[in-house]
Amino acid sequence: METAPAQAARQGLSRRRAAVYGAVALLITAWTLAIVYIAVSVVPIDHYLISYYVVDYRFGFTRRGLAGEIVGNVSDAGFFTNAYLMRWVSTAVYVLGLGALAYKLLKRCRSERRIMVALLLAVLPFGVPYAVYSARPDLFGAVALILLCLALTAVTRTRSVVLCSGLFGAVVAVLALMHEGIALEFGLGAILGVLILAPSLTPAAQRLCAALAIGPGLGVALIVAAFADHDVSGKVCGTVPHRMIETPFASIKSFPDLINYLTGTVHSDADYHDWVCGWYLSTFDHTVADGIREVAAVGLPALVGSFVLGVVGVALTLRAVSYFSGVSFRSFVGQLNGRYILPAAGALLLVPLFITGVDWTRWLLVVAFDVVVVFVLYANGRPEIDEAPPKRAVRLFPFVALGFMLFPLGLAPGGGSTR
Repeated sequence: METAPAQAARQGLSRRRAAVYGAVALLITAWTLAIVYIAVSVVPIDHYLISYYVVDYRFGFTRRGLAGEIVGNVSDAGFFTNAYLMRWVSTAVYVLGLGALAYKLLKRCRSERRIMVALLLAVLPFGVPYAVYSARPDLFGAVALILLCLALTAVTRTRSVVLCSGLFGAVVAVLALMHEGIALEFGLGAILGVLILAPSLTPAAQRLCAALAIGPGLGVALIVAAFADHDVSGKVCGTVPHRMIETPFASIKSFPDLINYLTGTVHSDADYHDWVCGWYLSTFDHTVADGIREVAAVGLPALVGSFVLGVVGVALTLRAVSYFSGVSFRSFVGQLNGRYILPAAGALLLVPLFITGVDWTRWLLVVAFDVVVVFVLYANGRPEIDEAPPKRAVRLFPFVALGFMLFPLGLAPGGGSTR
């Protein structure tokens, strides 16, 4: 039976408000197309993103070797075509995952709050800019988390929840062979999903599901850390063909350089062989200790700046989703009923990323993603999201959406040994 707010929402929006949301949707669409155009024709970073697929198992067991096995050896004629395809497939699949969340929100009822949250998903820091400019194999892990959480809202039996958790864990274990960070990035989201979206589980069942969700991937990550060959960069480099490819940041050292590049006054092409051998492949020879030293070498000011930027992004993201959904974050946390040990364990999984990878903003955006995916599906079942929003919220919404579009934190570049 529908609640009174849901019944009222089905009566439709006023023309004025429908026009507001329609205009925001059109603006987001145009903004999305602009970002894709910029990524393709203005400031492409494909030379970096396809490098995730350069290494395979030809020279032994190494980090991210499965990624290379999927697209083929870098010396093969079809490597660049396949790698470019995978780079954009990851973007498309991730955007479809966010679209699935939006569809879930709007399927039962299209209240104003639901519409606002659905539109926000595209512009949040982990939205479209992140999908386009952070098109690493990580995005496949993010989609796996979305599918797990959607499944948890659709099943009720303990056996089904256990099965979903185990399947997620198995998928993440495989994906960890493409990028070991996947095993660490989405554990928090999986645990929150089990605790909040499947609240009928007993504590023992919750612990079992958490173990099934994070255990396999963590095991693979530990195996990679312990047994992966750290002497492969030279061997792989010898197989990388010479090919000129656009590398924007190789020549952009100042703001005038950026203007000259954007206006076409100067071009920035480099031999892909020289670039990947000189910058990227060396990270495959790094041990965990090397990663820690690399982070330390960056210096405290840069790390603090990256951390603060990420914290601001997380805070603004959670505040926006909570405010426009009408569901308080306090009630979300209250669903844990004091069961903080498992979420704390999920959060601790992220610590190795911070100590071996310099892009702390990126890791904090992953935290925001983990929490928001679960929060949105939790809010989907709350009556508050079907209540009429205050006029102030309706007036603020276009400006908040525009603010996220004008300051896209998802463009923050990656770096460090866990690149």
